[in-house]
Amino acid sequence: MTELPISDFMQDYYKKEGITFTDSERATILWNSPVPLPKAEILEALREIADTTADEALRAQIHERLDTERERLQLFEESDGRCFFICAPDDSGRETGWHCRYFTTLEAAVAYGRDEAQGTFKVEKEFFWDMIDGCSPDDGADMMGGLAWYTEDGMLLGCECYPYMSEEIAVRFSHGDPSRFEDVYIPLQSPFEAGDIVRMVGDTRPAVVQVSQEEWRQSLERDTNGPRTIPPAYDNTRLTVEFLYDDGEMHHGHPALLSLERIDQWEDGHEWELLQSASRLIREEKGIG
Repeated sequence: MTELPISDFMQDYYKKEGITFTDSERATILWNSPVPLPKAEILEALREIADTTADEALRAQIHERLDTERERLQLFEESDGRCFFICAPDDSGRETGWHCRYFTTLEAAVAYGRDEAQGTFKVEKEFFWDMIDGCSPDDGADMMGGLAWYTEDGMLLGCECYPYMSEEIAVRFSHGDPSRFEDVYIPLQSPFEAGDIVRMVGDTRPAVVQVSQEEWRQSLERDTNGPRTIPPAYDNTRLTVEFLYDDGEMHHGHPALLSLERIDQWEDGHEWELLQSASRLIREEKGIG
């Protein structure tokens, strides 16, 4: 059984509390991995679940997802001379990534990112404008642009595609659907209290939790049993925190609950004092002793 991509802290908490996950919940957590995992690993883990689960609806949805991801990657990789690939080794996009480079092949773009990136990077697929301008929808129906993200080693993290000339060939599942395993709500239990100092796995920024245990329980009750005009989705499992940035400012954020770990020390003494001050203020605001 594939180990779920969640923080060791959360793994230990759920083990201690005797909390386990169904096949469907495992598939949801894997698909929404809070830590950067190569897409191939996620898809292989989903395939393992589909091969062993007794949940026929889940099996069918996973197979649909596997087929779609295979189609999506094929569309992104296709190149017939009408398109080019843009590599942003700092994952900031063309607007701010002054050292983006343009390539005629995807292989060359990924190789550049692998050599130059200090972390994850992205590659965008675009078409030469003279190949689009003046085309009718029928003429350009096979023109598919897209965007892909890679690890610094060049392993695919994710891929999105979009049609240039025809909406009819848009890749399926482009929008969230809480009835499917990719987006379904899971009533996750949280070990965190307002004022706890935490950080995300793989992230250098510490943060202070804004949500109290009572507020989280109320949210669980509302999302699980309460009347909702819009059904809750997996994004409802995110926790509200205040991140401490390098400039000393606190900024609002909503990291995945499963990515967090509680910390009781920090290497920068001044930052630790700021975090503790913010923690005290939040606890006082929530009436927590």
